[in-house]
Amino acid sequence: MSSSQTPRLCKFLRAKTSGVHGDPAALWAMRNDTTATFWCLLTMSAAGPDDRLVHVCDCDTDRVCCIPADEEPSI
Repeated sequence: MSSSQTPRLCKFLRAKTSGVHGDPAALWAMRNDTTATFWCLLTMSAAGPDDRLVHVCDCDTDRVCCIPADEEPSI
């Protein structure tokens, strides 16, 4: 994937910053920010439902708990 291409990030990924609010492109732009704090809305913590740490470079469709931002959850 090229650095300009935004991956399919999880819709429950959030960052402690203003103006992002779950926007995948804005979150992806923060991938090299060393002071960014990420968390999961499902667990309300820095670890996802799979007990792995939450980070914009990791919360994509490669994780079993990921629900991409452009998909509806299957309940």
